[in-house]
Order: sequence, then C-alpha cells, then structure tokens
Amino acid sequence: MRKRLAFIILIAVSGLFGQMAYSADSMKGFDTYKKGDYDNALKEWRPLAEQGDATAQYMLGLTYANG
Repeated sequence: MRKRLAFIILIAVSGLFGQMAYSADSMKGFDTYKKGDYDNALKEWRPLAEQGDATAQYMLGLTYANG
C-alpha cells in the first residue's frame, strides 16, 4: 500500500513539473509574439501544442483567430 501511494505521489509531482517546463517554453513564443514576429511565434508554439501544452494550444488558436 505504501509503495502504491508513493508511486501515485511521484506521478502527480512529475506531472506538475512537466507542465511547468511546457509553460516556460511557451513563454518564448509569447515573447516573440509581443515583438510582432508572429510567424516565429507560431513555430515555437506548434510543437508544444502538439505535445499537449494548453498554453501553446490557446495561443496558437488565438493567433489564428486574430489573423
């Protein structure tokens, strides 16, 4: 029982830190976007969005929606 609980906690914590890494990477795209370099911002976000980064998915969709 104790090993199972430790495993569940390990998975939960690694998921949290993994998402934080995705968010840090998606910030590079956001900085590029703020400079007006939309093509390169999309290039930054696309692979992250395909990997499941919700922030990158949102920004990708928002950029396309705004033309």
